[in-house]
Amino acid sequence: MTGNRYRHRRYRPPGRGPRLWVGLSVAAALAAVLVTLTAADAPPVQAQEGTRFVSLKAEVANLRVGPGRRYPIDWVYRRPGLPLLVVAHFDQWRWVQDHEGTKGWMHRSLLSTARTALIVDEVQTVFEEPSSDAAAVLRAEPGVIADLKGCEGRWCRVALAGEEGWVRDSAIWGAVVPAP
Repeated sequence: MTGNRYRHRRYRPPGRGPRLWVGLSVAAALAAVLVTLTAADAPPVQAQEGTRFVSLKAEVANLRVGPGRRYPIDWVYRRPGLPLLVVAHFDQWRWVQDHEGTKGWMHRSLLSTARTALIVDEVQTVFEEPSSDAAAVLRAEPGVIADLKGCEGRWCRVALAGEEGWVRDSAIWGAVVPAP
């Protein structure tokens, strides 16, 4: 026999070589299409009609890094009544910001629509009328939470310690939505 009709082939284990790369390329393309379709079906994170203040309803509330219980807890709040600014929402989750600028996701069941205000910066005088010339009702330390009754111009009516009175809107956090 002069000619050898058998070619010598190098052994390739199954799943290796050009077919594998074609298969991986097809799988990657399908995954990209599925991710795009899934993202299109999922409701986007939406801004509210306008940012608004709410207050913390729960005794203990977790602030998470994402909108769901599977996301890690970033901060734990233990101050019922604390005013929070709602910036956006996703399903039952609210993207909130506190008075120190900390932001994260909180479930809506932990929040209340009751309006509260936090005394900030320094001890504030609560006046009987919306004027710094009016009689003082009481003095409130920074960190005190008051019920917010409403605002007129640059003055806000608050209730705390069984008393009602007026403070400047700059003396509290929870009345005026901060500029973006």
